[in-house]
Amino acid sequence: MSRMNEVAPVFDPKARAATRASAKFHLTRMLALLVPIGLLSAAAPSRVERTFETTPNPRISLTNLKGRISVKGWEKPEVHVVSSTASPQVEVETEQFPAAGEAEKLHFTTHALNPQVADKKADYTLEVPLGSTLEVRNPEGSVQVQTLTGEASVDTVGGTIAVSDVSGHLSVRSIGGDIEIVRPAGRVEANSICGNLRVVNPSSYHLRAFTTSGKIFYEGDFLAGGEYQLSDYNGDMEILTPSSASFELNAKTVRGKVVADPDIALTPKRHTANYSPYGASSFSGTHNTGRATVEATSFSGVIRIRKLP
Repeated sequence: MSRMNEVAPVFDPKARAATRASAKFHLTRMLALLVPIGLLSAAAPSRVERTFETTPNPRISLTNLKGRISVKGWEKPEVHVVSSTASPQVEVETEQFPAAGEAEKLHFTTHALNPQVADKKADYTLEVPLGSTLEVRNPEGSVQVQTLTGEASVDTVGGTIAVSDVSGHLSVRSIGGDIEIVRPAGRVEANSICGNLRVVNPSSYHLRAFTTSGKIFYEGDFLAGGEYQLSDYNGDMEILTPSSASFELNAKTVRGKVVADPDIALTPKRHTANYSPYGASSFSGTHNTGRATVEATSFSGVIRIRKLP
């Protein structure tokens, strides 16, 4: 009996409570350390860099959700793309046609794996062949395109658009973002609702720029035989052109006014004054020999024609 008493376990309620409390404390500390690490892992950005062999003039499309996009032409027959996402819940899908060999078409698309993800941002940097045909859709973010001989189409909602040295047909649209086009050589169509439009040193024969409430700024010459249409609703418009420019001007505004710099020698067209529905706020005239046609219209904005220094 005494031997049994020696080996019998002793259950101390206080000791058991202390042991449980200690285990709970250490478990809580482990969880406190692990949870932040997990959160950091889930929020870690992702960067992918790839190169695709292409034809000299591939068709490239990029559809994004949010972020910055930069595209630049180069002489190599390949596309080099670097994409970075702010969340692993956002991925970049790539489609190549044909699947092997030199690509004739490349499609890049941003997808949110989880629609509830807070940050859907994806940034892109692309280097593409000079002869590429480019199509970019980026609702929430800026787009920059440089040096292409092919066509380019860019659409945003609130982001800014900056395009320079594109010689193919150029079509750019933004609802609230500003648009800047520098040295275009092909047909240009620029449209915005609230954004400002800026065109600098074009060598295009056909150019149309329209905005509802933004301003329009045009700086440069007009090519012989070219047609230029600048139109806004209630924003002001400023045209800066050299004294050597040769164009026929039709400027019309309902509630605004037309102001011409004294250094711009415009010869009025007397036979059109009686037929103008815009009353005194319209002007038709010829500068030099009138080899290009310029139409500037506004509902309530001021149209200014100035000499380029």
